[in-house]
Amino acid sequence: MEIGNKVYLNNIEQIDEKSHIKVRVLKIWNFVRNNKVCSIEMIIMDEEGTQYQARVFNQNFSRFRHLLKEDESYIVIKPNMAAVTNGFSYTGHKQTLTLDWKSILKKCDDFSGPVNGFMFVDFNCIIEQTCPRDTFFDVIGHIVSFRPLETSNPAPSKHYIKLTLSNLDSVHLKVTIFGSQAYQISEYLKNNPTVNFVVIVMQFFKLNIWNGLGEAKSHFEVTKLFINSDIYEIMSLKINDFKGNFPLKTVCEITEPIKEMKFLLVAFIVNIRQNLPWYYEACKKCGKKIIPVPKTNHSYTKPEGISETMVVECTNAQCKKSEFQYIIPINVQDCTGTIGLTLFDREARRLLNISAYELKKIDDAAGDSDALFPMQLNVLKNRKFAFVVDITEYNVNNYNNIYTVLRVTEDMSIVSELESKIELMSIQSVSLNQVALESNDVVQPVQKDVISQTDESFTPSTVDKSTATSPSKISCDLKRNLQEIYDVDSGYDLSSTKAKRISTAEETPLLIPKKEK
Repeated sequence: MEIGNKVYLNNIEQIDEKSHIKVRVLKIWNFVRNNKVCSIEMIIMDEEGTQYQARVFNQNFSRFRHLLKEDESYIVIKPNMAAVTNGFSYTGHKQTLTLDWKSILKKCDDFSGPVNGFMFVDFNCIIEQTCPRDTFFDVIGHIVSFRPLETSNPAPSKHYIKLTLSNLDSVHLKVTIFGSQAYQISEYLKNNPTVNFVVIVMQFFKLNIWNGLGEAKSHFEVTKLFINSDIYEIMSLKINDFKGNFPLKTVCEITEPIKEMKFLLVAFIVNIRQNLPWYYEACKKCGKKIIPVPKTNHSYTKPEGISETMVVECTNAQCKKSEFQYIIPINVQDCTGTIGLTLFDREARRLLNISAYELKKIDDAAGDSDALFPMQLNVLKNRKFAFVVDITEYNVNNYNNIYTVLRVTEDMSIVSELESKIELMSIQSVSLNQVALESNDVVQPVQKDVISQTDESFTPSTVDKSTATSPSKISCDLKRNLQEIYDVDSGYDLSSTKAKRISTAEETPLLIPKKEK
């Protein structure tokens, strides 16, 4: 059959018996009434990105049901049109496209339009209720909190989960997801407890107003979810969120904690410090350190019998439960030096794929000293990461250069991009600061100084203040810091199941990573 001219959905009134439309099915679902499927409902999109509602009534199911699939593209010939009668248009149009007895549907292999057709709305527009009220919209953000799945209603379609999303501007949006989509996100969160950064795209959501503020809510089976999928929009948000507005630094620039700041660093983990705790006991509710306190035990059978035991309590009086969390002291190295960082529970658990509690159980079963870290931690060594690092007020006030890791990623797209920027910065720095030597000039070797660069000024800083390449200095500073949190076990037992103890005087030479050719 000869196919006539192509028509777009914005000009649907111009379609005739010979023309055709190329569309992609974004969402497909059944409309059910009284336990009977009355129609197949769809949201379609043409190559210009225009979205339209479409449907097939039950008398034509046999012709089209087996052909129609979500995320597939089609050529539509001789469609019919029907008015929207329920007062709400999924796409804002007053008509829907219908496939009837004379319509022809063919697979399309050359659809050149968008893949998903997202129409994202800014969080503030939803909160302030300036977003569309009579059509669907899409949102993207990462989950910062969620409540357990609520299943008290006997109807599964009424079961729901509440989330709070954050965008790149740290604006928080409350979201409620119902029915099968609620189970979808609940199962993902349950099955991926170590994934700390979950980005979600929610397509075809509606505005909901609660206590005067706008929120987003799903709409029956129409809503579509993309959870940490490998799609461009999610990957792009992950990269932008990781990089944020943080400056990119090298080790030699941040060995001295001059001011509070957060920055990006690309480096290898080259060592894990021995004889320093790799875990601590923390409150399960608020994450704060817990402390041992004495408890008096009275005997009911022997009133005169009194004993005393030690129990742990959170420094926050409202909390009760405790758990073990990671606090791994690592050395990281780039081409300018080495420095100590502290890897805390959220990032460490994700990288190791095991909780501190589970690893400590394995550790205790081996019967070895807590002064030595488990061999399982060695999987972190000699791997290159991009870090978001925090220099805190404590670091500045105490001149302590053991900094906290806020985020870490091994994503090569992020690492490679940051490395390219470092290389460019290095080239620009050399070209801007080259000075021709006179014949009588003598080049003095730099022995114990490193150069810290701030904008266009260069200031030499003495290494013995903040020794980037001194393991003993890193160890002392970290111990001083950790002793304020909890007592450090000073045992020196050796074990076949643990990494060999390394003294500060006999540190294993740090490996300098080879540059990629």
